[in-house]
Amino acid sequence: MTSASLPTSPSTARRTAAIICGVEALVMAVFGLYAIVRFVGGGLDDPIRVLTEGLLVLLFAAGAALLAKLWLGRSGWPGTPTVVWHVLLIPVAWGMWESKQYLICAALALAIVAAIWAAVTAGAEATAAAEREGSDLS
Repeated sequence: MTSASLPTSPSTARRTAAIICGVEALVMAVFGLYAIVRFVGGGLDDPIRVLTEGLLVLLFAAGAALLAKLWLGRSGWPGTPTVVWHVLLIPVAWGMWESKQYLICAALALAIVAAIWAAVTAGAEATAAAEREGSDLS
């Protein structure tokens, strides 16, 4: 699929995926920065672990932010990473449920379902647009 086959303005599904990825990037960035602040503050039992976790969370936040940007653009590939990322979040949601963090679990489950729906819908829309473009050329 070429980027030329995508519409000029993002569809509702693409905007939904971008918003979800953007919010996730923001939340992860806040948690990553919190870990870095805790590291700088000192007094931790395992400061290297806290620093490593903080940097890793910031790296994932950057990845989610990139996905959000790509969803708003004309890129044709952010669907697969979005689906994979959200499938990998299912055990996290389950862990939140088991630890009785029901509100976090519900928010995460909603984000997982909505992001996968948006990615699949956007992919179907792009495929339909490409098929229409192909039939117009025939």
